[in-house]
Amino acid sequence: IENGIHYRVDFENGQKTGFFLDQKYNRQAVARMAHGRHVLDCFTHTGSFALNAAAGGAASVTAVDISEAAVQMARANAVLNGLEGSMQFQTANVFDLLPQLERAGGSPYDFIILDPPAFTKSRSTVDAAMRGYKEINYRAMKLLPRGGYLATASCSHFAPLPLFIKMLHSAAADAGVQLRQIELRGQAPDHPVLWNVEETDYLKFFLFQVL
Repeated sequence: IENGIHYRVDFENGQKTGFFLDQKYNRQAVARMAHGRHVLDCFTHTGSFALNAAAGGAASVTAVDISEAAVQMARANAVLNGLEGSMQFQTANVFDLLPQLERAGGSPYDFIILDPPAFTKSRSTVDAAMRGYKEINYRAMKLLPRGGYLATASCSHFAPLPLFIKMLHSAAADAGVQLRQIELRGQAPDHPVLWNVEETDYLKFFLFQVL
């Protein structure tokens, strides 16, 4: 149970421990902003951001993950919390889905959440990872209506905050939008940052309004 939401997680076969405890308070921030909005939660995993958005009063929530097993677990967690009425689940590659939604026209979502797995786990792949981060952020910015909201995160310490900010500036410029920063957050305090251990300063979490 986290933030009042019940989860079943797969500790044996799930990613890491099957649940990412470091995003606890960032999920609360999403819940506060979700009321009345149509939410797209990308890389949903066990559905945590999607469930917090639904519990926060979102008008609708679509939760997407490339893993069918993850989607099934997220769907079961929605039922566990009695939230399935406002939620939909989709197995899809986010890199394919966002361009498809853009080509379809319109703005079906006014709040998009991007919480991908670490795109890089070594310095040798940082450039490729930043291209991946830019692609999904660019696509989300293009898809959102003006005045819509974007939550975007990176959990890789190989993508430090200045580099992540540089990527967001570039994505916004290419998308032809401006970003109004609402919050910049990190990991929960039970995942402390040790100033003499740079690997502990890893989670970046931005909330923006797209203008």
